Amino acid sequence: MSEDDAVIHFWEKVIDQALHNKASDIHIEPEQGISHVRLRVDGHLSHLMSSPSQWHERIASRIKILARLDISEKRLPQDGQMVLSATNQSQRVDCRISTLPTLHGEKIVVRLLNKNEGDLDVECIGLHDTQLAQLKEALNRPQGFILVTGPTGSGKTQTLYSCLKYLLDGSRNITSIEDPIEIQLKGIQQVQVNEKSGLRFDVALRAIMRQDPDVIMVGEIRDPETAKIAFQAAETGHLVLSTLHANDAPSALSRLKQLNIDSNHMANNLLCVTAQRLIRLICHYCGGQPRSMSEAIKDVSDCPHCHQSGFKGRTAVHQVMPLSTPLRVLIENQASLSSIKEQCHLDGIANLRESAQVLLERGITTSN
Repeated sequence: MSEDDAVIHFWEKVIDQALHNKASDIHIEPEQGISHVRLRVDGHLSHLMSSPSQWHERIASRIKILARLDISEKRLPQDGQMVLSATNQSQRVDCRISTLPTLHGEKIVVRLLNKNEGDLDVECIGLHDTQLAQLKEALNRPQGFILVTGPTGSGKTQTLYSCLKYLLDGSRNITSIEDPIEIQLKGIQQVQVNEKSGLRFDVALRAIMRQDPDVIMVGEIRDPETAKIAFQAAETGHLVLSTLHANDAPSALSRLKQLNIDSNHMANNLLCVTAQRLIRLICHYCGGQPRSMSEAIKDVSDCPHCHQSGFKGRTAVHQVMPLSTPLRVLIENQASLSSIKEQCHLDGIANLRESAQVLLERGITTSN
């Protein structure tokens, strides 16, 4: 086998292993004399294999070509998209590519967007019965703002898409603005943001407002201008869904203030704010259904399903905060965050820790 063939075989092996393990990310990291490949599976990053340093540039060039990036540009970060296929061609996955110049070469991260329409069901995203009813009640409203919060990689996008699929009944004009479009949904007009051409979130949102929409999904509230237009859309008879980076649901209100959203606009237009995190589930095959937490993780040295980690798959834990009348009054009066959290407790709103505790008591995850 020639060196070129060996490099191609190495990369195909990485792809096959990543798809087999249902990895969310492939990290290719150059060091002096060697290049490492790591996979993130169920939120956990672990070493997969290594290659000689002279292979790294060839692998990077191959990925750049597939992602239609500039292979001659090695001094600046680049972003692109491509489709990966397993060796047997039975599985194809859309991917996002990010390159970053480092001391020993370009680090490359491939994010595998291995979601499809069959995975999207608002009843299967980890909501408790009460939380599900509260979210559905907000989704069934003709206008207002529904906000999904959490850090990067917490499953916000899947929650948004699940909400959109729930709303797909043929009677609504639904349009989304995304960067990038991660899942293609039939029946929804999806707009891809293109900063280079000037198609920003705020520009696209203004244009959509003239397209007679019923439901608008904004992939992320990133700046005051986008936040302002999104709230105007909610105020003028549209149902708006979006995401925001915040630690929990009450903290999203403080983040909106930083984006120059008036307290009255928040109180009058917000229907529901949710927060979420992803947690790992005990492997069903080797962990079974333990009777107590001391039995949660058994000997997993020979388990082919969880690859000796003891965990298989993830689910989200949620905090769903519908805006009650007392909460709206507190927001209008610019109450402190502690006062809002106290009112959430009085309203019976479970925080993230309490939602996770339910799964602990059911024995399907651990505190590790």
